[in-house]
Parts: sequence; C-alpha cells; structure tokens
Amino acid sequence: MNPATFSALLNAEGHAALAQLACADLSDVHTLPLLTALRRTLPPDVASAVLTLARLRQRAARKFSRAAEMFFTPDALEQASGEQIALWRARRFATLHPAHLADLGCGIGGDTLALAALAGCAVYALDRDPLRLRMARENLAVYGRSAYLLQADLQHPLPLRGLEAAFFDPARRAAGRRIFSVRAYIPPLDVLHGWHFSAWGVKLSPGVRLDELRTYCEQGAGVEFISLAGALKEAVLWGGALGFRGRWATRLELDGFGETLCPAELPPLPLSEPRAVLYEPDPSIIRAGLLSELAARLGIPLYRLDPQIAYLTGERYTPSPWARAWPIWEWLPFNLKRLRATLRTRGIGRVTIKKRGSPLTPEGLLRRLKLSGDGAEAVVVLTQVNGRHSALVCGPPYRA
Repeated sequence: MNPATFSALLNAEGHAALAQLACADLSDVHTLPLLTALRRTLPPDVASAVLTLARLRQRAARKFSRAAEMFFTPDALEQASGEQIALWRARRFATLHPAHLADLGCGIGGDTLALAALAGCAVYALDRDPLRLRMARENLAVYGRSAYLLQADLQHPLPLRGLEAAFFDPARRAAGRRIFSVRAYIPPLDVLHGWHFSAWGVKLSPGVRLDELRTYCEQGAGVEFISLAGALKEAVLWGGALGFRGRWATRLELDGFGETLCPAELPPLPLSEPRAVLYEPDPSIIRAGLLSELAARLGIPLYRLDPQIAYLTGERYTPSPWARAWPIWEWLPFNLKRLRATLRTRGIGRVTIKKRGSPLTPEGLLRRLKLSGDGAEAVVVLTQVNGRHSALVCGPPYRA
C-alpha cells in the first residue's frame, strides 16, 4: 500500500466502503463480486486496499477490542501484540513510574496503545516505515490516546535523549518468512549494546534460542514466556531495572489478567511410569522449564514420564489453570494391535489423539485404528515413557 492509497482509505468514500464491508461475508469465494462492487465507486488499487483492510480488521478482532476501526498491513498485524499482552507488559513498566518511555519499532502501534495509557508518561514511538507510523497515529486516535511519533532507523543513533525506559520490538519476519535467530532480527538484538536505558524490555519469538540470550542473561536480564488462554504467544527479554534471574512463566486469560510463576531453584522432578493422572503443563511453564515449580504450586508429588518430555503424572487430580489433566485408564508400550484390542475391550469407539515425542501422526494412527465410531470416547496420548514409545489410554479431560 502506498501513501496515496492509504490517504484514500481515510476520506469519506473510503470510510463508507469500509463501513459497508464491516458485517459482510469476506470469504475468498466472494472476492470477485466484492471487488467488482467496490470498483464501481473506487479506483482499483483503493478497492483492493479496502477489501484487504476489511479482512484484516476481522482477523484483528482476536487482538484488539476496537479492531473494526483500526488500520493494519498483513505483516504489521501478524507481528503486533494483542491488547492483553501489551497491557500486561505496560503494567511492568508502570512499576517504574517513568516520565518518558520509548517504543522502538512501534509498527502500527500495538504496544504504543498500552504504553500511552500510563499515567504521567510521555511515549515516543519510533519506526522506519512512514506508512506504519501513519497507521499508528490513526490507531492511537481510535483509543483516544497520543504519543510522539518519529521516523527513525533503529540501526542508527537514536534521536532521543534522557529517556529512562524503552520497549524494543525488532522485526522477526523478512520477505514473508519468520526469522528465528536474534542475530538476524531487523535490527539485530545486539543493537541493545549501543543503547543506555535504565530499564528495557525486548519482544522475542516464543521459540527463541536461549543460548543466543546467554550474554544478556549473564548481565542481569531475564526471559518471560507468555501464554494467552493456553497458547504460547510471546517471549520478552527484560533488562536493567526490570531484569531478573532465570526464566518466568506468565499465564494470561482473555480478560488480560493472569499470574506469573518464577523460578525457585527446586530439584528436578523424578521419573516415574504413568500413575493415575496425566498432566500437561501450560506451554509457558514448559518453555520456562518450571516443572518443579508447577508441582510446588499444585502442592502434590508429580513425576516426569521421560527426561525429554514435559508430560507429568501423579496419583491424584488437583485443578489448576496452570495445567490440563486427564485420568489415565491404561498405558502400554506402543503396539498397534495391542492398542486396538485395548480400545475394543473397553468399548471405545471414538478417540482424540495427542502426541508429544512420537513419530506417528494423529491422523495416520486414527486411520489405522479403524474404530467404529460407536461407544465410549477416550483420549490416546502417544509419548515416551523413559525412552520407550508408549500409548496412554485416558478418559476425557478433567474440568477445572
């Protein structure tokens, strides 16, 4: 999208066209008739931009409460933090009561929106893309908030002086492809070495290579892994006055509230064969390596099934938002005929298949089981039990 096309989205005709599509069925099968109708009153490039933005607004409703009025590009929406996570991070900055704060690599303003809501704090939002800065300005206006927007390349000296804190969101995509190494981020993570903020946070991919963060952690930074409604979403490297030792696991719900589990230097959990209950920890706990801390939080003995797998087992069920759980009915070293016979004996006609550490695919196994579809339902978990490929036959999940 070029600046002229974006300007056309802001005029009366653009607003009217977007309003017309707000409640329309925008699925791919309707693309041609939608574009044909739009082109009766709009130039072709503007019609295409209107349809793209209308679709992005529908997708963005999962991230932003006012998405129906906001502006996005596909890549910018993909990278933007949703409201819940951005607000959670902003609360961390709020503990410092900063008078000035920088949002470096602000994009369309996902984090700027949350930071600009901090009382008594002036926010300076920087990005090298002038179109994204224009979108950020419009998005701030949707929420009735403001920030100082500056065009700048973060690989050059920052046009800022005297700011206490900063949030840095480097690009983790290039040419539509994900970037996994922090050394290849745009700009690379080591640009931090040239900045001198007393407190800072950096948004990272949740799959970040922890060995690449060793230098920063040795200097006092810590990594927070954040899940939202049970799905791992982001990682944040916190440093300076916001730094901490080790890795945190944070679990958020859709209302934006949650809690954090911190390392407690507990001994590793012992190994055991499956017991009465199978636990699957929240993905933030798995990524942060806080399995022992989870057992302490639940207040019950828990055991690992395998040194390399994060499934846990215990003698009883304790409800917790930090873990899902299933009753274990039976377990066996994986053998297709034996598994099929076990299911038949139990009258199981339908299964949900989960896997962790298994080379099999759920779809392939389901075809090979040849179940009738009648009778009881079970959960079959394919995993490793102390290095042995195994199948756990479980009942429906416990409901907390």
